[in-house]
Amino acid sequence: MFRFIKILLLSSVSLVACLALAITAYVNLAPIFGGDAEGSGNAKIAASPHYDRGRFANLLPTEVMTEGDVDPDRSTVDFFFPPDGKRPTGPIPSRVFSGRALTNGNAVWLGHSTFLFRTAGRAVLVDPVFFEASPIPFSVKAYDLQHTVVIDDLPPLDAVLISHDHYDHLDYRAIVALDRKVGQFLVPLGVGAHLARWGIDARKVIEFDWYEHHDMGETRFTFTPSRHFSGRGLTNRNTTLWGGWAVRSPDHNLYYSGDSGYFDEFAEIGRRLGPFDMAFMENGAYDPTWAEIHMTPENSVRASVELGAAAFFPVHWGRFDLAYHPWDEPIRRAARAAESEGVKIATPLIGEVFALDDPPQRSWWEDMP
Repeated sequence: MFRFIKILLLSSVSLVACLALAITAYVNLAPIFGGDAEGSGNAKIAASPHYDRGRFANLLPTEVMTEGDVDPDRSTVDFFFPPDGKRPTGPIPSRVFSGRALTNGNAVWLGHSTFLFRTAGRAVLVDPVFFEASPIPFSVKAYDLQHTVVIDDLPPLDAVLISHDHYDHLDYRAIVALDRKVGQFLVPLGVGAHLARWGIDARKVIEFDWYEHHDMGETRFTFTPSRHFSGRGLTNRNTTLWGGWAVRSPDHNLYYSGDSGYFDEFAEIGRRLGPFDMAFMENGAYDPTWAEIHMTPENSVRASVELGAAAFFPVHWGRFDLAYHPWDEPIRRAARAAESEGVKIATPLIGEVFALDDPPQRSWWEDMP
């Protein structure tokens, strides 16, 4: 009997060891995890005032996980076996998109935080996710759409803006497929290492610290602070920077928050770079335990006011099941908060081309079964 138990224990230890080796090999070899941003070997990273002892830090102390009023029966099983209301019951209404329709002064939301706009003649794509929002196959399934936009539908792109390296904002397969269409990739410090591993020419990539800018003709791209974190692997948390973007052209002044908890820097961004014609604000995948790294819809509306935005566009919802709340709760709460605060909210369909100066307000989620 003792011999059997010993063999069983040794077999279990061997199995665990093999599994650990397999996971380590997958993380090290699979390109989806990206490259290694070596701070000590990258002078710009090492010189950043936000970088210390191998990690970037927020402008104020920030916890990824905080205490909150959490339902004790809730568990991560909800991600794989969602309860009623966590996913839409049918395809989300959307429009057929053609890149030819994106004339100057127009934009289109492609779901979650991916959107495309043209200002001062330049086409700009933000946080493109077209394939995978997770390194684990089938763990984060996209919602069905009536009409799905694919990369071949997009026009040639002057710039792609990346806010941070999380999978629902930086899609490995999308970056590789987009490369032939893109003039320049503008990314946070350290993210260039991911693109380099994926075969993107370093001459097409510019890395940014907070409040650094780059001009394309008369259009200025400024990387702005957010309150979040980064990392694609098991051990590289905060080795790359995170943030948002301000884009000022002779025609428009636009802002995108990236992922962020609420903080006072929104008012500072508004003072430095605003007011804005439109603010594309994170508005989904929130939770009481993520209170310092994600905003509630009410905080997103509040932040848009502090930014001096003429219109508030809620993003980071409507495409992936990434949190515990019902799929449409973010937009319902955002619409109520915007009405209460007297804020103009933009709610076009996914794939619908709209004018940045006159965005549509459609309560299309109300018609979902």
